[in-house]
Amino acid sequence: MNSLSTAKVLSVKPLDNKDARWLNIVQIEYQGTDGEVRTWEAMRRTTRPKDSPVDAVHIIATRNTADGSGVEVLLEKQFRPPAGKVVIEFPAGLVDPNETLEECALRELKEETGYLGEVVLPGGGKEPLIFHSAPASSFSCAATINVRINTNLLENQNPQPQLEENEFIECFWTPVKDIYAELRRLQAKGHAIDGKVGAFAEGIETSKLWQS
Repeated sequence: MNSLSTAKVLSVKPLDNKDARWLNIVQIEYQGTDGEVRTWEAMRRTTRPKDSPVDAVHIIATRNTADGSGVEVLLEKQFRPPAGKVVIEFPAGLVDPNETLEECALRELKEETGYLGEVVLPGGGKEPLIFHSAPASSFSCAATINVRINTNLLENQNPQPQLEENEFIECFWTPVKDIYAELRRLQAKGHAIDGKVGAFAEGIETSKLWQS
């Protein structure tokens, strides 16, 4: 039986770009603010569709608590070889050709968690916020898509993920108000925290300081 506890890194070795399926290391030639021409090394995904402004979407999926007193957010546990640990993440995935970011979010949510949801754009915005995860070392950028899940709907009563053969994901809900403490607890148990989730939790916790 698959178990996150059995996953581990066995070896690490260099990889030539010609042998890489998902990522390439490239050299950028650029002109600096002083007019000097310099070079820079960076990572670039090979999979971004030509019509997409981003490589991937990250999904902040929420639901009302059973008693209606608050909101919970859906998180995942997934082993990530570069981290060498089980990572706490938002549901996420790469954008397919001819697919809108909203379509990608709903598709990936269904595939990874089994849930059906409705896209919500915060702040009255018409476009999702696009962010660069590591602009000093990577071309990679993504969009955050907010999705509301009504768990009272019949189709969400017994969600069935549609995972790929090499995927093993555990989903869990946590109250938004407690997410910072929950991440601290999981980190102490040896889990790694994805940067998007960590920034989300830090923002929630920091907002409590402002309110006080």
